[in-house]
Amino acid sequence: MKISFVEPHLRLFGGIRRVIELANRLMARGHDVTIYHSDGNPCEWMACEAKTRRSTAVLKGQHEVLIYNDPNPKDYLLVKLAKARLKVHYTLGLYNSHVLKSKGPRIFLLRNRKTLILKMMLRAPHLQVSNATWMREWLIENMKLRSALLFGGVNHEIFHPVQVVKNPAEMRLLCTGDPRTGKGTNAVLQAVHLARLEEPAIVLDRYYGKDVQQERMAAVYSAADIFVDGQTSGGWNNPVAEAMACKVPVVCTDIGGVRDFAFHEKTALLVPPDDHQAMAAAILRLSRSPSIRETLRENAFQHIHKFNWDKSAAELERLLVMALESCR
Repeated sequence: MKISFVEPHLRLFGGIRRVIELANRLMARGHDVTIYHSDGNPCEWMACEAKTRRSTAVLKGQHEVLIYNDPNPKDYLLVKLAKARLKVHYTLGLYNSHVLKSKGPRIFLLRNRKTLILKMMLRAPHLQVSNATWMREWLIENMKLRSALLFGGVNHEIFHPVQVVKNPAEMRLLCTGDPRTGKGTNAVLQAVHLARLEEPAIVLDRYYGKDVQQERMAAVYSAADIFVDGQTSGGWNNPVAEAMACKVPVVCTDIGGVRDFAFHEKTALLVPPDDHQAMAAAILRLSRSPSIRETLRENAFQHIHKFNWDKSAAELERLLVMALESCR
């Protein structure tokens, strides 16, 4: 198949990682894959086997399948104008879901433009695909919209346990440190501050903005005794999944984006979003109990191996073949 992706850019973001991982494996399965994005330059932070072209070139290309996900007006217009046998909307996140499901006029406010475009994408007569179970269920319940399920994954060649020398006098925590709205970094910082009042040995690291090479990420995760994530929304929580693949016990918020792999008391300790006191209590509990840390890390490591990009690419291939056959 000749498969094309339309993306806003190829910078280091979770959604872009997902597209490149799928594109690489579709190439390995014999498909001709091109990623169309803003400037058309190759990806600089991870290997990308697919061809890359400038976004506007998608209008001149020949596409059997055209896959898109980001709710921005430029990309959506290009997708609408481009010709393809099959167009696929791969939903990676549900922005402002309370606005998305409402029928009132506020979705037309300028601040909700991204949500409006997402709603238009979801209503488009294209193959609809969701990347997590909670998302598919939310769309059925709130928008009466059925979508195919295509799980996110983990690249286990990049994210895996690494032997790291640790300071026994420290309890080292790691978070992404991502300052963007919805990533919950402020809640993590508040929780760690509270926890350190009782356990001064707690130390917090973060990797956002440090330009860590991908081949070093496993060591960054593995150096932590606990990974903490405070996201308030998200489609598929890459950092939590990556930490689990590196055998790091996790404290995270109970949002849809973790519910396929983070199970309270089994593979992680879950706390309510925006509740830094509950997060501090969970951090203290884990920091004081080596046995709980060991149980969580082992259970999570075994479970997260069910999710990998080879399986996801094979499932995507199956969905595309079925949809193309129905187009005949």
